[in-house]
Amino acid sequence: MPRAKKPVPEMEPRCRGRLSTEQYAGRWPGQQPDYKDGQERRNSAVLLEVPWTSSASTISKLKFDVVLIIGERSKHAVFSNTEAGFQQLLAWLGKQRPDPDCSLHACMEATGNWGLDLADFLHGQGVQVSIVNPLRIKAFGQSELARNKNDKLDAGVIARFCRSQNPPLWVPPAPHLRELRELVRRCNALKDARVQETNRQKSGFASPAVAKSIEAHLSWLDRQIDEVSAAVLRLVQGDTTLRKNLSLLRSITGFGEVSAAILLAELPNIADFTPKALAAFVGLSPKEHSSGSSVRRPGRMSKVGAERLRGTLFMCAFSAKRFNPRLADFVQRMKNAGKAPKVILVAVARKLLVYAHAVIRTQKPFQPLPNAPSSI
Repeated sequence: MPRAKKPVPEMEPRCRGRLSTEQYAGRWPGQQPDYKDGQERRNSAVLLEVPWTSSASTISKLKFDVVLIIGERSKHAVFSNTEAGFQQLLAWLGKQRPDPDCSLHACMEATGNWGLDLADFLHGQGVQVSIVNPLRIKAFGQSELARNKNDKLDAGVIARFCRSQNPPLWVPPAPHLRELRELVRRCNALKDARVQETNRQKSGFASPAVAKSIEAHLSWLDRQIDEVSAAVLRLVQGDTTLRKNLSLLRSITGFGEVSAAILLAELPNIADFTPKALAAFVGLSPKEHSSGSSVRRPGRMSKVGAERLRGTLFMCAFSAKRFNPRLADFVQRMKNAGKAPKVILVAVARKLLVYAHAVIRTQKPFQPLPNAPSSI
């Protein structure tokens, strides 16, 4: 006789693009609880998400997609990336939200200046705003086994990320700090363009008209660099805190006026970091890749961080490695240990970052002599 088949136990349906409250109940490390004791906080939070996809830059310049999640329901809408579109978004939210007194949490990817105006607008309306590293959103979408990608689907991914992860809130920078950052980045862009034109000039041209055009462009770039640099210095000297921090950074051998201004522009809240977190933010922390007893890849620098700051610190490290007496013994010990020159350079750059954090946090200048007392 054929053997009787055992009954197949009924299985719970898997998540189909939406996270259930049972899957992510409880407290996440370092974050506020999404749900208390496994129970959903009904109508306690309304989550708004605005995606800024780097792969669709033409779309992100002109419009933005919004997904509003209320409980288990979601609404999608598209608005223009203008002041009128922001007002339309506000009116749409007023119609869609059942309880205007409920808290509203907006989340968007960090993609430069395209989302800052909207973030400022929402923050001014009393909305909690989070600006998240795009790598976190990408990893979250991969954890959901997302197979398709478009603006609407990306909006849903970031909205669910906001609901489950409760990312930290964003605080808008002061207007003069945002202006300082844009001026510093503009100056760097002009310098990069000058390097490109100089390389073209050195390559040689048979046409006198082309050579004349390059020469004229170089002269214009020099004037623009001088004007923007002067604007940066005026802005720094006009603010008491920036002026003092610039002086503290310049007390460290290796930091010049330009590099110190870049550090102040890109890291206005440097004192809020710990030294390890600061190195990770800039991308100077070590990266390990090992598994079991067979996988042992060589250690390397993570490079997951602020590229502009990392490049500036490398240039400062070239000078500090030779002229900073506080680093002479450190560099010599690494040479004696057989470390490669690039490894030494990375270590010196990290040392300079820690020194910069210390002088700004303690508001005390750097002690240049090896035998002098230091607060670092």
